[in-house]
Amino acid sequence: MAVVVCATFVTACTAPPRAKYDSAQMGAIKTIAVAAPNKTNYFAVSAGTNGVMLVGPGILVAAVTGAISGAISAASHRTNPTFNDLVTEKLGDTGLNRKFVDALEAELRAAGYDVKEVDLTQEDMPKVVLKNRVMALEGKSYAGADAIMLVQNLNGYFAPGSLSWYTRDVKVNIEMFKADTFEPIFKDRLNFNSGNADPYHYTMFSALKEDLPHAIQGVDEAVMGLVPAFKSDLLAARGVSAATEQTAQAVKTSETAKTAKTD
Repeated sequence: MAVVVCATFVTACTAPPRAKYDSAQMGAIKTIAVAAPNKTNYFAVSAGTNGVMLVGPGILVAAVTGAISGAISAASHRTNPTFNDLVTEKLGDTGLNRKFVDALEAELRAAGYDVKEVDLTQEDMPKVVLKNRVMALEGKSYAGADAIMLVQNLNGYFAPGSLSWYTRDVKVNIEMFKADTFEPIFKDRLNFNSGNADPYHYTMFSALKEDLPHAIQGVDEAVMGLVPAFKSDLLAARGVSAATEQTAQAVKTSETAKTAKTD
């Protein structure tokens, strides 16, 4: 029995172990409903500050619910009470979460899925809950697609100690569930943190605030830079390697060029 389970819900072989999926279930999926993204929220925290928010799986899981802004903002504000407010005041709504989900949806479509968006805050929709600190769905099943995909991300800067630099810290959690049974069929954990090697680094929180537009640009770049990793993991879940996909794209491009030349 254990061997069967391991063979069915496996850690990706052609992708890093960040991805887990049920390849048989993924092969049967044709339509995917993606949960509409929440408004972007940025954090800046230091592990050397009292009351610091430890950005871990529990908080990341909570981010997908309707309480994302309140939960993360309240926790992060214990350390830097006005960081996200400063970002909003200076830059407005950057739309990062919207851009990121748009990019993920584009990869789903490129992989052959029919994609739509749904608002899970609506009364007749499935609800996101936490079960043993893991994200899950419960409530009424959804008949409008084969699967529901949830995307949650934490975007900001983190200093591991009071004397450490603030560097970019991004954590993304992507979960896909069967829409009728809420059985999990795809999980992807994407992270970005280069530590002191990060070109976007700040010795003090005041320096981070002074360079806010540039600093936020760096976070946005880090988040969007995770899209290729999602593509790789998605292809692996469907039994397609990145090399195979690149070859197919090259052939398609060549055929398109020949057709255009002929016309």
